[in-house]
Amino acid sequence: MKNQISKVPISLIIDDPAPVVSVYHAHSETGYTLDGRPLVAHVPNDFLRAFCSVAKERGLKGKFSVIPMPGNQGDILTGLHGVEDALVKEWLELVKEQLVPAFTVGPEMLSHHKAVNIATGEAMALREDVWASTRDRTELTPYIARALSMLKEAGFEAYGVTSPWAFAIEVEDEYAAAISKAVYEVTGRTEAWYFLRSLRNVPQARPWVACEEEGRTVVSIPATTSDHFWQTINTTETSDEYVNRVADELITKDGTEGEIIRVLETGGYPILITHWQSLFSNGLGTGLRALNEVGRRIQTQLLDRVEWKSFEELLQMVVQDQKNNPKR
Repeated sequence: MKNQISKVPISLIIDDPAPVVSVYHAHSETGYTLDGRPLVAHVPNDFLRAFCSVAKERGLKGKFSVIPMPGNQGDILTGLHGVEDALVKEWLELVKEQLVPAFTVGPEMLSHHKAVNIATGEAMALREDVWASTRDRTELTPYIARALSMLKEAGFEAYGVTSPWAFAIEVEDEYAAAISKAVYEVTGRTEAWYFLRSLRNVPQARPWVACEEEGRTVVSIPATTSDHFWQTINTTETSDEYVNRVADELITKDGTEGEIIRVLETGGYPILITHWQSLFSNGLGTGLRALNEVGRRIQTQLLDRVEWKSFEELLQMVVQDQKNNPKR
């Protein structure tokens, strides 16, 4: 019998989702696309349904953010400004029923906009990433715990976080320790994950253990590709030819070129990244069409080499490897 060749993990990061509210619109400095169109403020639930359909058809797995207080416009538990409560509930149920467990859910901190005073719930003057840049674990832990607790109350098992912008990158050691403590306080879990860094064009880019203390482990999971779907926000081009060109940046039709292939060739894990607004494409959905095409090409060209993994599965792979190879 031939020895089985283990497949390389592949995963997909979806940043910035929230029920109906577009946090990209909320924190935009201009309120317009680069080609001069007003940014759409709300993303309808039908778009989430369309994403779920693509994810299921293409077998996608990865990480999906749920922002607890998107754009400082209320919260997912008590209501969002200008959004019907039924739509918020519907959105959350769709994520639970159609994306979990293929996608591991976690908060992208509290608002992905202005930092929140957790004692009052009010927005501060600073953006979350600016606020976090000078904090230590004593201040970061309760902030992260609040985000995790809100998702828990909404019915999600959240034991990892996504960093809005480069949240706490200046104090990353304190940040990782705060994530560890917050996850343990809220869930009792001793293993946690976070997404902060992008390792593009870095050979052998893979997740790693970022923090070990008090019997707890935190794994940093990086993006290893660029968000090529982002360009679809700023154009009204929707042709099949354009969609194929966007997909080509990650993987060509014959599966021989593109950023995914380059990551594989350097011994890394292809951990793709995109944003909710990149797929929504300011209402045109062009980015989601391109993602569907990328997923189709992976299905037809790469499934002998790669296997889709959720962030939970990546976390467990790294933890198990650490146990098997403690000196690594």
